[in-house]
Amino acid sequence: MRAYHLLPLALFACNNADRSPDNRTTTTYEHRDDVHHLYDSAAVTGSFILHDVGTDHWTFIDSAQADVPSLPASTFKLFSSLYALESGVATDADAFFMWDGTDYGRPQVNKGMTLRESVEQSAYWVHRDIARKAGPATLKHWLDAVGYGNADTSGGFDQCWVRGNLRITPRQQVVFLERLHRNELPFSTRSMDIVRSIALQQDTLGYRLHGKTGWAMGSSGSIGWFVGWVDKADGSGPFVFANRIQTADTLSETFPAARRGIAIEVLRRLGVLPE
Repeated sequence: MRAYHLLPLALFACNNADRSPDNRTTTTYEHRDDVHHLYDSAAVTGSFILHDVGTDHWTFIDSAQADVPSLPASTFKLFSSLYALESGVATDADAFFMWDGTDYGRPQVNKGMTLRESVEQSAYWVHRDIARKAGPATLKHWLDAVGYGNADTSGGFDQCWVRGNLRITPRQQVVFLERLHRNELPFSTRSMDIVRSIALQQDTLGYRLHGKTGWAMGSSGSIGWFVGWVDKADGSGPFVFANRIQTADTLSETFPAARRGIAIEVLRRLGVLPE
């Protein structure tokens, strides 16, 4: 384990925007490649990035991957829900989307569902329909306004997050979620409140875990994500993270659970979540 201190860098200036020059803390970095065996055990490659916003401390597993872009896959559904609400395609978390009768390969998504359910069940077709109803210009406007990844909608604006050319890095995922947490995205507070509520996965006396998984499959294999943040009852943090895994084996039995499972285990080992 290695930890070291550097003066605040321009790259992380947005994290210090609410601090006066006299009150800025020193940004610290820690490399925890000693727990990389969690990826090896699941027969995947992967990397992890965590930002403790309260102390401005960054933790990395395989830091070389922090700025390498890839498809956002279904983590995009958090962004998609925001612009759906803002553009009026969805009125609230209970806005209902009619199923077109197509078999999308999973029984739990082969039905009409609400915006909240579409995120919980990771229903691609709902967010494809959101893109189509909003239109390519609206999607591109919000991608540019937010600065979401490379904001590239080529390759099909209604599928760019799973099969097109939209790309985002793990560090960009963290920055996006921090801005959502702080109400600093260019959406209404109401829209951001709704999406934060949709993203809530666990609510205990000690912490609240928000997150979203993602999975994109291509000719070179699968890319998986689990991104989110933890709010703790003791007021520390928030702890914002992005876990990304990859495998060339598209039939891997360990891959689906590893996206979230490895992230949860890392958060436990770092003391963010209880054992």
